[in-house]
Amino acid sequence: MRELVFSITAEHDGKQAYHYLRYCCNFSYALIVKMRHTENSLLLDEVPIRTIDRIKAGSVLKAYIPEGESYFTPNPELEIETLYEDEDIVVFDKPVRMPVHPSKNHQTDTVANYCAARYGNAKFHVVGRLDMDTSGIIVIGKHAHSAAVLTKNGGEKEYIAIIEGVPEEPSGIIDAPIDDSDPLVHKSFIAETGQPSVTEYETVGTNGVLTVVRVKPKTGRTHQIRVHFAHIGHPLCGDELYGGSLEHLDRQALHRSKMVFEHPINGTMLEFESPLPEDMKKLAEKILKGRKSDE
Repeated sequence: MRELVFSITAEHDGKQAYHYLRYCCNFSYALIVKMRHTENSLLLDEVPIRTIDRIKAGSVLKAYIPEGESYFTPNPELEIETLYEDEDIVVFDKPVRMPVHPSKNHQTDTVANYCAARYGNAKFHVVGRLDMDTSGIIVIGKHAHSAAVLTKNGGEKEYIAIIEGVPEEPSGIIDAPIDDSDPLVHKSFIAETGQPSVTEYETVGTNGVLTVVRVKPKTGRTHQIRVHFAHIGHPLCGDELYGGSLEHLDRQALHRSKMVFEHPINGTMLEFESPLPEDMKKLAEKILKGRKSDE
């Protein structure tokens, strides 16, 4: 059980513990409700209190985060590179063709199964999931509070993608709403009824047939990068679902290469980078070696 310690300052004197945790410390409502039903989850100067009790300046509030349970099947044979780990988060470099969560056709070969083997029955909180065939950096909250804070604050994500053709503008912004609410359509699509969605990109290099781009999504819709590039007529190489060809790659050419975010507990700025996986690296090198002379 994770212990978090807060020193109460004058500006928070007299506030309810609930109000302090919810609005000053970014505890989720669901977590606070769970703490209400967990004995001794809140201590003020070592004395148990309720979430409706008031805190006072100069006191020390200790919050104990209840542990959730994981029901995923452990698979100790899986391997994922760890980029960083502490009491609150772990950052992985997810390989290609590894789903994040189990599904009908992937019961034991996922990030969740790996975490179940590594951390026992502790609950698994992924923040900003990646598609099975998208590789790169993924962040896991080790408890509900770190996951909730990371989800709220987001941070910045950067991807490398290989798209078909050459964009009319070497860099730009794709601003088109994305909808994924139609149960009869098993993919996301551009629609006026969709959620606001913005993607920035810049060209790294092109050979006139394929283009390597650096991408920074400003929103986090399902399949956003894939949908946006298909929308402007340049689907991702290998992305058959959204109109891409399998001629050069047998999966969508998308890799989360960089993440920058604030640590959910201590506020430290963290930055991580991940190199391209071998299939994308070889293709990108081939494109850049054959780039147009005016690039």
